[in-house]
Amino acid sequence: MTEQTTHYQTEPMTESLEIAEYRTTTAALALLRKKYADPFDVTTNPGMTAAKAARVEIRGYRATLEKTRAEIKAPVLLRGQQIDAEAKRINAALLAIEEPIDAAIKAEEQRKVEEKAAQARAEAARVAALAARVHGIRERVIAVANQDAAAIREALAQALAFEPDPDEFAERWPDAMKAITETRRALETLRAEREAREKQQSEENARLQTQREELARQQAELNRKRAADDAQRQVEREELARLRAAEQARQQDAEARERAGEDARLQAERTTKTARTKKPARIDPLAEIKDALAAGTLTGPDALDRAYRLGFADGEQARKAA
Repeated sequence: MTEQTTHYQTEPMTESLEIAEYRTTTAALALLRKKYADPFDVTTNPGMTAAKAARVEIRGYRATLEKTRAEIKAPVLLRGQQIDAEAKRINAALLAIEEPIDAAIKAEEQRKVEEKAAQARAEAARVAALAARVHGIRERVIAVANQDAAAIREALAQALAFEPDPDEFAERWPDAMKAITETRRALETLRAEREAREKQQSEENARLQTQREELARQQAELNRKRAADDAQRQVEREELARLRAAEQARQQDAEARERAGEDARLQAERTTKTARTKKPARIDPLAEIKDALAAGTLTGPDALDRAYRLGFADGEQARKAA
């Protein structure tokens, strides 16, 4: 559906437009310019009166012009209002047709924008997931970095058996291959280092165990010697106590014998005094030794020694007497 289009031809602006209704006023302009070309001498009464009369005349023309303008424009204004109202009505009808179409277009454009954004997010998530998978390969080293050699060997065996799937890693498959290669090398290096460290630690532990066992043996030997020394000192203490007890008993026995000897001596003195008053009897030279031995004031060896010397003296006397 097409609409007939009215073309308006515009002409260059001239000094005035040819408006028929304004012709009378336009014709009066030339007369007025000529009539009032000279200035008025308003300093004089006649001049002031003439100036005011001219102003009234000119104003009259302007009032007529304005009235004419309003008269000829009124239909134009009404037409303009009608034009505007009709245009508004038609525009509303057009909008009623256009707006659903516009809404559908905008909805589709928004859907495409959202779909594109969703695709961008999905792509970003896919790329991030691929990066995470590649990073996960490298994390195998970190996961066992502080574990023992057995765990590292197991991780290395898994890394050697693992082959990145091209479909799973898509465009990051070269990165995945590089990552698994570097991970294998890193795990091999880590395994060698950890095995060497554990071997060194095992040797150190064995050395320390040997030292501990030697220290324990030395301590046991020291304890044994201490126990033996303690036992020996205990025996010595017991022997010393026994000797002290024997010495104390001997001293007590000696004191008792000494007291008995003293008693025997006193008894002998008393006996001697009594004998002096009686007939002298033959004196036994061994009687004093026997009494002292019986009293305990003289030991057996001393008694034998004294008896031997006494016998020797008696023998010498007898030899001399002979």
